[in-house]
Amino acid sequence: MKRQLFFGSFITLLCGGLIYVLFRTATLKMFVWYETIGLGGLINELRNWSFQFAGKLPEWILFSLPDGLWIFSYVCLMLAIWRNSFSFKNAIWILIIPILAISSEIGQYLGLVIGTFDFADLLFYIFGMTLPFIFFTKTINLKFQIK
Repeated sequence: MKRQLFFGSFITLLCGGLIYVLFRTATLKMFVWYETIGLGGLINELRNWSFQFAGKLPEWILFSLPDGLWIFSYVCLMLAIWRNSFSFKNAIWILIIPILAISSEIGQYLGLVIGTFDFADLLFYIFGMTLPFIFFTKTINLKFQIK
């Protein structure tokens, strides 16, 4: 369980966050927050160093992978909170964020949600939701008995 929390939740969250910090546009609100707490200089130095790699990375790494990593992190955390028990009782809590993300992307495709549909985003949301169940399948206890 500790391994699942560390690698499954913490490391994937950190990696997704680092992609945003190092490669995404500085107009994002989080950069104002970094300035406010005194990390602006450090963040700018890291970004200046990382920009030499930005042009060499595929767009899916810069724009879709962080979303998949965050969904993966969330599902791993929720599974850990529920002690890897997956049942009717807790399925909504474990799957609510991935379902909202997937629904939002489909809504963009249908023109029901403002934004630009991206098939890569949809794939990464689905992978982020399902991979924790595959990676931790030996420790997950499925409890879906119909009485």
